[in-house]
Amino acid sequence: MKTNFSIFSFVLLFSLPLFAQHEGINIQPWEKVFHKDNNSGSAYLQSLSRDNAEVYGVLPFDEGLKPFYHGIASGDPLSDRVIIWTRYTPDNEAGVNVTWQMATDPEMNNVIQTGDFFTNEGRDFTVKVDVVNLAPNTTYYYNFSANGYTSITGRTRTAPASTSDQSHLRFAVGSCSHYAHGYFNAYSRIADRSDLSAVIHLGDYIYEYGNEGFTSLDSVRAIEPEYEIITLADYRTRHSLYKLDRDLRRAHQQHPFITVWDDHEVANDAWQNGAQNHDDATEGSYADRKAAAQQAYFEWMPIREAEGNNPYLVRRTIHYGDLVDLIMIDTRHEGREQQAPLTDPIVSDPNRTILGAAQYEWLSNELINSTAKWTVLGNQIVFSTINTLNLLGNDDMWDGYPAERLKVVDVVTNSDIRNFVVLTGDIHVGIGTDVITSMDGYDPATGAPAVGVEFVTPSISSANDEALTGLPLPIDQVTNVALGLNLHAKYLNLKDHGYYVLDVTEDRIQADWFVGPKTAPATTETFDKGLYADDQVAHLLPTTTPSTAINNPPSPAPEYTAIGNVTPPTAGVAVLGVYPNPVMNIGVLHYAIDKTQDLSITIFDETGKQLQTLFNAKQQVGIYSLKFNASQLPNGAYICQFKTATGTVSKKIVVMK
Repeated sequence: MKTNFSIFSFVLLFSLPLFAQHEGINIQPWEKVFHKDNNSGSAYLQSLSRDNAEVYGVLPFDEGLKPFYHGIASGDPLSDRVIIWTRYTPDNEAGVNVTWQMATDPEMNNVIQTGDFFTNEGRDFTVKVDVVNLAPNTTYYYNFSANGYTSITGRTRTAPASTSDQSHLRFAVGSCSHYAHGYFNAYSRIADRSDLSAVIHLGDYIYEYGNEGFTSLDSVRAIEPEYEIITLADYRTRHSLYKLDRDLRRAHQQHPFITVWDDHEVANDAWQNGAQNHDDATEGSYADRKAAAQQAYFEWMPIREAEGNNPYLVRRTIHYGDLVDLIMIDTRHEGREQQAPLTDPIVSDPNRTILGAAQYEWLSNELINSTAKWTVLGNQIVFSTINTLNLLGNDDMWDGYPAERLKVVDVVTNSDIRNFVVLTGDIHVGIGTDVITSMDGYDPATGAPAVGVEFVTPSISSANDEALTGLPLPIDQVTNVALGLNLHAKYLNLKDHGYYVLDVTEDRIQADWFVGPKTAPATTETFDKGLYADDQVAHLLPTTTPSTAINNPPSPAPEYTAIGNVTPPTAGVAVLGVYPNPVMNIGVLHYAIDKTQDLSITIFDETGKQLQTLFNAKQQVGIYSLKFNASQLPNGAYICQFKTATGTVSKKIVVMK
């Protein structure tokens, strides 16, 4: 979702009765200003973020990783299989066979499986393999190779087949990583944790916004493309930008990810057939935009495609033996009806849906058939009701779909599920709460009549307190007022960024929130809060001690520390993609430079005749997307040359109208 809910709404949600007594309050929901208003902040942002890259030594790409610049990743672990992923950045190949290997040791000496995967422009040169016939509850190491190059080595882990395999599980849970709003330090802290079974990511992995409307308060580094993304090429380049991030690359290297999308993987406040952040008149068909976004997501993410007619379904259940059934759902794009103000009578329609009929039936069956100790719902938006004294509500979360929420709760209670746990992202703040659907009769001492507990992760980097100005109370007092109005909420952090560790045993489940800085690269984090629920008790209790790490965790994958595949000096340029290729009229060059230098980008025909100079100036270190007009070029093959003082990189472009 967005910060104008996460902070603006939560402060008002929890505290509006108090604020209503004051005048002159200036609470500005940043995303309403941020979207499509102006680009006055863009030049400032570009200068700030490019300078930071050189000051902090955070390079946009590492030549030593060529051609696997985007690292590697794994995901969706089952007891006998796991997805492994990479992206091959081509020179001028039309397609390439990439070899993958799976081993039992980080040195890749004991290779147990290997195979080949052909990739090409049709899938943006991404590689995704479902490696099967693996042993349960086992750590594996993997890499990729092609044309004499080898990727970094990744580590992954299959799920246990039963509790006898593993009776103690630990996950990192995060969401909402806005690239422009800060560095992904939290991802590196997650990478440092060797005892995790997986990372559960609850959406807003990427953001669709451009640089327009930024202010120094919001902005830390530039986003590419600079404009709001709409087309398949746009979404591919945005995913590319994210996967080049060093901290995110480390997290993917060390752990399998289990992901779902939220709204920003397509557009803000999305529902099944539209979004707040989309205008058909100026941005074309929403159906086309959604299809492009979903295609790019499944190309660039280590997620298993669904069987059947719609491979782009993210709902699925991952069984961690008899201990956890992790049920991942889609409250955004599959079946959600459009949001409506809570005062609209339609909100009370008993047939109103956020899941869609097919997904609701599927979820009901998954809940009814769950036999694990803990039934865990991986969900985008806040499930438990929020008390606003009828002054303000949020139509975008489950409060806007109360009838279907009650149906889900009825399935939980009728199935006698005693350990129901909801994992939530979206709103950029940390929350721990007992799950209730009404404030009536709630006992804060025992949790009755709660049906479960809910843990909400803060954002990795997306803004929260940055959106607040002119509050009549300090933020800590605002938090206390909010908690006083919602006694089922046992924890609320409106100002920090990070993630939580979900620790699961047969006796209890615990969330430990860790927070840290985001405005510059950092290696620190702080334990902020711990809350736990005992077996068959739907009530959160506090603890001042983080859960205990698992002893003797498997060895991490070896950290990449030095240039390995090529010998500098090089041109200092990586051409990451040409979209589309072949191009009809307008094309996009996606590239990165690793130092500030003079750069010329020129198009030649196959005889060497210079036709167009697209760029010729000093350019700062960074990642870029440059549009070019090919409409005047006849059909045929051309060479796009990137030239610096230390070398030249050429890319073949095909024009086909």
